[in-house]
Amino acid sequence: MDTICTDRERLEQFLVDHLKASRYRHSLGVEKMAAELAEIYGEDVSKARFAGRYHDIAKCFSEDVMNGYVRKFGLPDMYIGNNALAHSKVGAEILRSEFGVKDEEILNAVRSHTTGRAGMSMLEEIVYVADAIEDNRNYQGLRELQDQARTDLDGACLFIMDFTINRLYSMGRIPDEDTILAREFIVNRINNRS
Repeated sequence: MDTICTDRERLEQFLVDHLKASRYRHSLGVEKMAAELAEIYGEDVSKARFAGRYHDIAKCFSEDVMNGYVRKFGLPDMYIGNNALAHSKVGAEILRSEFGVKDEEILNAVRSHTTGRAGMSMLEEIVYVADAIEDNRNYQGLRELQDQARTDLDGACLFIMDFTINRLYSMGRIPDEDTILAREFIVNRINNRS
């Protein structure tokens, strides 16, 4: 019996039915990278695999469908019309309410994979980083960032957060408060380690 999910077969079909092929490949890549990082950092590999595979379960919903889920789950209005931020929160709620996932660590990893959050667990950080560095990504410096993540997860996480924050500012957008607080949390963890 699957201890994480009440019906893995139905969950997998939901994932296949609701993701574009490229997003499904990405999810498999995040699953693989999250498992690798979990092995390196002594985290639960099965939880990392699960959170990595299903982190984007709501990513390809239309705005109307996403808004319906935001309302259904009673999420804040700031997520209405904001699929980029809403998909992680909605995804965690779908896993919890429709597929019986009760493990809060997994749900938090899915919930925070887009923005991070202050107090993120190691599993949350692993999924956050794996999402940015899985093998299907294609950007300059990817291999170096993957290597850094294997030896310095906090440093890789901080790099990704800084890149995200700077990119948003350059586009004239304000980063989500969770990302700002997550960055402060990671910086403090790095400083406390030094």
